[in-house]
Amino acid sequence: MTLRHLRIFVAVAESLNMHAAAKQLYIAQPAISQAISELENHYNVRLFERLSKKIYITPAGSQFLFYAKHILSLFSELEQQMNDTTAYTEVKIGATITIGTCLMNHILHEFQSYYPQAEVRVSINTPDYLGPSLARNELDIALVESLPTSPDLIFEPFLDDEMVLVVSPDHKFAKTGYATLDEISAENYIAREPSSTPELFTNFMEIHNHILKSTWFCNNSETTKLAVIYNYGITVISRRIVEQELKDGSLVEVALEGGPLSRKFYMVYHKNKFFTNALLDLKEICRDLEVTLPG
Repeated sequence: MTLRHLRIFVAVAESLNMHAAAKQLYIAQPAISQAISELENHYNVRLFERLSKKIYITPAGSQFLFYAKHILSLFSELEQQMNDTTAYTEVKIGATITIGTCLMNHILHEFQSYYPQAEVRVSINTPDYLGPSLARNELDIALVESLPTSPDLIFEPFLDDEMVLVVSPDHKFAKTGYATLDEISAENYIAREPSSTPELFTNFMEIHNHILKSTWFCNNSETTKLAVIYNYGITVISRRIVEQELKDGSLVEVALEGGPLSRKFYMVYHKNKFFTNALLDLKEICRDLEVTLPG
């Protein structure tokens, strides 16, 4: 088995078409078929099913794809590291919407001051998307509030994040400046879109035997803020997200019974990830955010 076999297998697995893979790799189609047969014979396993002139990847093929992509990525990193490290650097960063909104521009500004020629690819998405992307080695690192735990992923905390209860200036809580959990559970709540990692405040309420009356589910912070500003409900959100609205008075912070609430931001990466100098510096930039972030 060679790297050539792995590259051919990945091309076929991603296109599920021998002709398309041959065209992509500039290889004759019989050579593609031969390479796949050699792999299957070498491991004595069926990687693809051939049905009605179509091919389908098998469970064993899916498992092989994960390792093949990881090996090719490691080889690419090796080549990059052994060549002139200033010539070309690629970094693939994932982040949740909150971190992408509040921190990503600052992180990239710091990173590119050290690596001005680096090609940085950024994916701002939900935890349900970022977790599998890390597992498939499509991301080098992800910056998140939470992710489903996995024995293959390492979680490294790097920053505290304060959560605040905010309401419209027209909401009754704005006048009292305080809300009990009983009162909160009776109000319409603007929630994050459901995912496999429930939000902090949902868990907080459940621990205290209260259920939120979620009437909106938003997958981005701007929609959440507007819903609260127009008094469609209340929400608990990162202070960093609503800093400007609290200053200009379009949102009002309300003291929360049992508060204040805070959570951690995490750097997450695969346990077998090879860290280039660029990635090591990126981690250091994240660890230093407590000091380098503007007041």
